[in-house]
Amino acid sequence: MTIKAQLDQLRETSFGCVLTAFGDLSSGLILRSSSETPVPREVLDALCDDATRSLAVASRHTRPDATAASVYGTSVVSFTAQRSHVFVRHDPEAGDLICAVIEKAQAIAPVLQSARETAARIAEAGS
Repeated sequence: MTIKAQLDQLRETSFGCVLTAFGDLSSGLILRSSSETPVPREVLDALCDDATRSLAVASRHTRPDATAASVYGTSVVSFTAQRSHVFVRHDPEAGDLICAVIEKAQAIAPVLQSARETAARIAEAGS
């Protein structure tokens, strides 16, 4: 399954999800995206910037004792007044990133889990 098809599947099966994207943290670019309507490049760039900042904050903080090293720094949820942004990478050092944008007041946990699975499938396919 292509990256685009996986992003489409993630968005279409996640309630409230209006945009999914695959990006590269090292270049700061969204490489693929899925949405019902076209999304301007500036919006995708801002989403990748938010992901980069959010994951950098997680990386700088000391990992809580109860959190496994293999999980800490792999996902972050960022909230705005209108939406929630879910950022996931398959491991804490990975440069590849899955982003999911969820409409306000929707459940985040199911989208987070699906995004983790999508990130793992894409990483496995790229190995």
